[in-house]
Order: sequence, then structure tokens, then C-alpha cells
Amino acid sequence: MIKNIFSLLVVYLLFQPNAYADMNRVYHPYVEQQERELEYGFVWRDLDGNPMLLQRAGIGYAWSERLFTEIYVLNESVTHEGERIRGYEVELKWQLTEQGEYWADWGVLIEAGTADDIDRHEFAAGLLWEKELSGRWVAAANLLLEYEFGSDIDNEIESALRTQIRYRKSSAFEPAMEIYLDDQDWAAGPAVMGAQPLGAGKQIRWELGLLFGMDSETPASSLRASIEFEF
Repeated sequence: MIKNIFSLLVVYLLFQPNAYADMNRVYHPYVEQQERELEYGFVWRDLDGNPMLLQRAGIGYAWSERLFTEIYVLNESVTHEGERIRGYEVELKWQLTEQGEYWADWGVLIEAGTADDIDRHEFAAGLLWEKELSGRWVAAANLLLEYEFGSDIDNEIESALRTQIRYRKSSAFEPAMEIYLDDQDWAAGPAVMGAQPLGAGKQIRWELGLLFGMDSETPASSLRASIEFEF
């Protein structure tokens, strides 16, 4: 049943224009076969004294031991001005190598989406990289190329780099440092994440990060958080 639902949603989204999500994170290249996931995440941004809350909710499914798809509804809320549906997005993650098979682990991420209220679209693709360092340290990086197009924006190709180094203190608590470099943000800051097993192949994953702008065009601070139920 869930495969039929995903097939319909993927076809629906891929045959519509694609949009920009404004929801940054560092992705990891791993897929767990037949994993299902429910996710909620938000980014709070201070835009020149005008706070903005960007939210998304998604459902994901691993079609195989290497292929994972997730579909999101994106929502935007500006302080005291209510909420509205902002758009939709579909992601496809393909794990290229087995964990630990080579000097580093690799994957591919493809994103597509559509805005709900303006003619603004996006298609993105890139590499996911992760490597275990000495001790309990792990480094990860995402390098993406993004094509934005539509009558309400300038058509252009842009790049994005996201990096993370984290310390695996325990499965329940992993502190990290992150850097985001793209057309919207030059930002860096601390993050924490972890997982809580619930038994019988179920667990809760969570992330919390605080980013600080490194140039005048980036918000002075952004708070991001996400929680995932995997089953």
C-alpha cells in the first residue's frame, strides 16, 4: 500500500514545476532497507527584525537497501500573519557504496519541488560524502548544484556546500559543528543530534542546530530543528 501511495506522489510531483525549500541540513549517504519515516522540521530565521518560521513535514520510504525517497509539504509562517502552504518537495537518496567499503562513504541526492503561490521552481543534485576519522570523530559533506527557474525569479544555476564534523559521544547524544555556504547563507554554528531506540526496529531521531551569519546578507542567527520517527 505505501509503495502505491509513493508512486502516485512521486509521479505527481515530478511532472510539476520544482521549487526551493529553504530548509538546510547535512545529509548522510546511508539507506536502511524497507525503512519508513515520518518527519517534522523547522528553521527559524531573523530577517532584519522580521522573524520567519519555515516548516516542513514529510513521509519517507526505502525502496531497497540503496534507494530512499521522501516527500514533503512545506509551510511558511511570518509572525502574527498566519500560515499558508508554501509548496512541495520530493527527495531521492541513492547510497553508492557500502558503509566502510572504501576510504569514505558516498551517496547521491536529487531534489525537486514546486512553489504553491508563485512561479518559482528548483531542481538540485549532488554528492553526499562521509568518513570516520580518528577516535569517535566523523566528517560529512554535501556538494550540490541547483537550477532555479520560473517567471517570478531569474533562471540560474547555483552551488551549495554543507559540511559537518561531529563527535559520537553516544548514540543518544552527538555534538557537532556545521558550515553552510550557498546563494542565501554563509553561516556556521553548533548542532546536537541523537537517536532513541523504541524497540522492534523503531526509533526517534532528532537534531538541533544554531547557525550564525558570516556575512551581511545572511541572517544574524537561524535555529533549525527536526524530529524523525523511523519504523
